[in-house]
Amino acid sequence: MSSEKAKAANLSLSQFIKAIASMLGPIITTSLVVYFGDWKLIFPVYAILSVASSLWLYSVKVDETMTEKSSASLGTIIQLLKNRFILIMIMSVFMMVGFDVAMNSNIANYLQTRFDINLETASLGISIYFAALMIGRLAGAVMLRKLDAKYFLVISTILTLLGLAGIIFVDDLFTVQILIFITGLGFANLFPIIFAITVESRPEYANEISGLIIFFVCGGAVIPPLMGLISQHYGVSLSFGVLVLCILYVGFAAWYALKSRKTA
Repeated sequence: MSSEKAKAANLSLSQFIKAIASMLGPIITTSLVVYFGDWKLIFPVYAILSVASSLWLYSVKVDETMTEKSSASLGTIIQLLKNRFILIMIMSVFMMVGFDVAMNSNIANYLQTRFDINLETASLGISIYFAALMIGRLAGAVMLRKLDAKYFLVISTILTLLGLAGIIFVDDLFTVQILIFITGLGFANLFPIIFAITVESRPEYANEISGLIIFFVCGGAVIPPLMGLISQHYGVSLSFGVLVLCILYVGFAAWYALKSRKTA
């Protein structure tokens, strides 16, 4: 639905809208408990929103680009995975989604353990991270219309890695909270950019590549338990090394994407 130049920007905008929904979900649920005494009323709300969204989407005219290629098959998927660029990019999705879920689920425990603060204060780290994601994605929706997506990817990865390193090594709570924001700001647009440049590499297989990318978000179910295992045996601080490895791999993917463009 988007031109090649606007694809990454529009994906960032959609991620920004999704972040608003993620933020509103707990607020709506809490309001239903306060005013109606039953949190399960959230399910009829979800149902109404789903039907409304479906009707709205059905009314939108979408001009799809049709190709001459045959229908997707297991053989097609295997061939795509043999493409080094696509495989590296898709594995980076595995790593970055794992990073995102693990960051959300572990940052409060990390702050509570390291700085000896109560859970309520430590949970502020989650809010800071989500706020950074929202701001970063809105900024990305604007900036990616003018900047080269692959260079933006490299800069974003470096910013994420610097913020994460600071979270691990800095000893001041307020500074670490700032670094959490910087980490979220850097990470905000990694998924939309990777999604866009991977699809753009073989646009005739956009549907198949999109499906592979969504399949590889299973990293969000693999990385957090791995962190939990390390945290249980070696401590929560050391477990954050898993997040460093995830972002280092994304950095490699960003470098590879930039190198591929230069040699193309």
